[in-house]
Amino acid sequence: MQALKFEKTGSFDGLSLVSVDKPILRPGEALVRVRAAGINGSDAAGVLGKLPFVTTPRIPGRDFSGEVVEALDASGASSQEWIGADVWGTGSDRGFTSDGTFSQYVAVPVAALSRKPASLDHSRAGSMTLPWLCAWITVDALANVKEGDNCARGGIGSAAAQLCKERGARIFATYTSLAKVTPPSYVTPIELASKNAIREAIAKAGLQNKIDVLLDCAGYDQPFNDAIFTMTPNGTGRVVIMAVHAKDGLFPVDLRTFYTKSLTLKGMSSSIMGPSKVKEVLDDLAKKIDSGLLEGPKEVNEVDMRNMDTVKGALQEILTRASHVRSVIIP
Repeated sequence: MQALKFEKTGSFDGLSLVSVDKPILRPGEALVRVRAAGINGSDAAGVLGKLPFVTTPRIPGRDFSGEVVEALDASGASSQEWIGADVWGTGSDRGFTSDGTFSQYVAVPVAALSRKPASLDHSRAGSMTLPWLCAWITVDALANVKEGDNCARGGIGSAAAQLCKERGARIFATYTSLAKVTPPSYVTPIELASKNAIREAIAKAGLQNKIDVLLDCAGYDQPFNDAIFTMTPNGTGRVVIMAVHAKDGLFPVDLRTFYTKSLTLKGMSSSIMGPSKVKEVLDDLAKKIDSGLLEGPKEVNEVDMRNMDTVKGALQEILTRASHVRSVIIP
């Protein structure tokens, strides 16, 4: 089969298209023909050597959508139950310490298989699994967003916003510019046109000191500190960090505001959730997407795995957050 592989980290130039053997299934595993594999920031960071736990040589990629072509039961005998099923998945150590989804085939535990939403094609389904898993962990498990909460979010996309809406929360979302963006109707947009844009917008809405939850995936100190200024001082304010884009991972935090408001800070990592829980979340998301309760992406950028210039460009783009449209590898 064909796959993208790197022998050592440090540069996208180390990633190349190679021919390798298909995965050899172990008992309890299924072979999935990958039709689309979402490109995430962690994929790019792994290739560049920014994630110290990534081992080499390695096929990157965490997300996938495809169909099951072979499966073995727990005894190692062939199983027909999942053959031909359209499935999607993400998570585990895939792409980090075991080979990932930027390939024509990938081995997946049968117990972790989840049927993709029937209303989405493989490209759209494959683009959203990790972002939506991270959003679910953030909104549900860490921030515990509930009906009546006032939530502010920065740079975390529509997944977390939709989940907050589903739970009955009010959402304020920040945007660098609104010139080319149409925010969804359930979001109150805040354009970061000034240093205090967030506190000014929250005060205008009559909610100063009434923001219950801050979800941050931008990791920039000015908007972060502006946002925590708006939060409740009653000891129930929750802050969840999903990413930091400073090269050294550092930025100043207004700790005086933080402690005087008795805020709680948590960090989100998708690896905190095991395969069975990931399957449970994806199964639930698929049902809600097919029912129309949640909405998948309207547009996806498809990247031919054989075009290395395009592949490298897409990896660079996800790092710089240069596009609002997610990209997928097409093996």
